[in-house]
Amino acid sequence: MRRSPQPLAAAASTPSSAPCHPHPVRTAKHQLAALLAGAHHVPERARVAAFLEDAATQLIDNPFPSARAAAARSIWAGRGFDLRAMGAEIAGLADLLGALAALPASEPLIEEVARSGPHTASVFLSADRGRVVGVALYGKPGTALPGFTPPRTRRRTRSPAASAQLDLFADLR
Repeated sequence: MRRSPQPLAAAASTPSSAPCHPHPVRTAKHQLAALLAGAHHVPERARVAAFLEDAATQLIDNPFPSARAAAARSIWAGRGFDLRAMGAEIAGLADLLGALAALPASEPLIEEVARSGPHTASVFLSADRGRVVGVALYGKPGTALPGFTPPRTRRRTRSPAASAQLDLFADLR
């Protein structure tokens, strides 16, 4: 006896959310660099901003610019493993993965990709493109990452009194 096919029931266990569609709007290099300059929670912001400001760096088309945080974290965990296995240098990967893990899994993100020669930077933005979530800068295997001069920080000079306090053997001389 043949059974008639049963209609598939809709999955009620997961709430529906807005689809994650690609955004046709592109972010300009200078806008990305400006967003990065204000993203103080991103440790590699200065290095990637300098990379973006280089005249040779170009934003490239990303065929899949939109992703959810959970998918981006999974993709970048695998990509990081592959890049390290090939001997490629990566800057910002651990911080990017941490930032993606801290977001709700369904958080929509936009990934902008910039390339210059053997180097590539991926910048993850919030869906409204108003906030940088994290960055990763990597090169081809065997290629060092571009040089970067960190901003100067003021060093405290020790006062003579502070030096005398730290010299434990000053009285014995």
